[in-house]
Amino acid sequence: FSSRRRHTRLLTVTGVQTCALPISLRIFGIEAEVFEQAPALGEIGAAVNASPQAVKALRAIGVGDEVAAVGHRSLGIYTRNMQTGEFLEFSDRFKAAERFGAPYYTFHRADLLDALASKLDHKHTHLGHRLVYLEERDNSTLLKFDNGAEVEADYVIGADGVRSEVRRALYGADNPTYTGQMAWRALLDSSIVPAEIMEPKGHVQWVGPGCHFIAYYIRQGRQVNIVTQQDTDKWVEEGWSTKGDVEEMCASFPNPEPRLAKLLSLITECKKWGLFARPLTRNWGRGRIQLIGDAAHAMLPNAGQGACQAFEDSYILGRWLSTARDPVEAFENFRRVRIPRVQGVQRLSLSNARFKHMRDASAQKDAIAAGTGSVHGTSEWVWGFDPVGEWNKDPVVPSVYAA
Repeated sequence: FSSRRRHTRLLTVTGVQTCALPISLRIFGIEAEVFEQAPALGEIGAAVNASPQAVKALRAIGVGDEVAAVGHRSLGIYTRNMQTGEFLEFSDRFKAAERFGAPYYTFHRADLLDALASKLDHKHTHLGHRLVYLEERDNSTLLKFDNGAEVEADYVIGADGVRSEVRRALYGADNPTYTGQMAWRALLDSSIVPAEIMEPKGHVQWVGPGCHFIAYYIRQGRQVNIVTQQDTDKWVEEGWSTKGDVEEMCASFPNPEPRLAKLLSLITECKKWGLFARPLTRNWGRGRIQLIGDAAHAMLPNAGQGACQAFEDSYILGRWLSTARDPVEAFENFRRVRIPRVQGVQRLSLSNARFKHMRDASAQKDAIAAGTGSVHGTSEWVWGFDPVGEWNKDPVVPSVYAA
């Protein structure tokens, strides 16, 4: 367990959000020992987005060609009213890509994970290791796993998701809470989806009282990913793979306009899950232990930034570890520049959810027309960030999203 800087690097990873981290560390001359609880690297869930700044981070860690090969370039989201089909707003991602110097991609999660995993050093990847105990020591951290393995690490990066065991060891029962929102997801072969449903750009959103519905192409247009979100007073368990009832899903979107009604009629199976988050917190780690991704900053998906912020984390943490005098200093600086930005993104996600689900459709339409509201919020400050050039700078966050 050594690297050129003679420190042990240990972390747990879960899926695409944090698989980028060990790749980033290698770019900066740091070999990480990766401990994953699953018996094999795999990904659940249908799709994931990467906005321009996240694509820049992925390029910077040397996986740009791989992700471009499996990504579907999104040209923009066309938003309609769910009941009337009336056009409300268009988010032009083609122009955003030109402006910010990187495209906006949509992926099947399994494809993106495979692209990232192809760059992992599997000699340093230990599968079937579920963390059960963590002990902080003066100059190291002891990790114990359910298979009996014990490892003493110079420092630990906990990238183990929204139910992080590393986080629990640091802060106790800091469990995420149910947000009162649930999601449905489904996948369709694009050959059965009439082209006019996906017009004009292949990425369509419908908004209605207390809910929204999104459909977009993945896998170079071969599949259509469907993901929805709705307010509900019913408890819905967490989990990407809970089988849903198609009739119940369709009933969640009453009186749909014809294009949406046709799309709903094509769905033969679906999944559902509850959306969980935790209050904004600065508890991202301490001493020789650092959290990243959902383990640090689980957020609602309404800005499309959950995975994107984890990709930023991965590159920027690697930069700090490669330049700081010691890991404790690196982690402190990482938190200093990352927490204000990520919490701004979390607030943007919450704001978007409220606006998308407005009960007064006329007020929503008027706000969009007047430029005082948007189903996408103000995203330019998020997409325009350059992780390579601004990794060590204090972030710029609009006052409406700042602490």
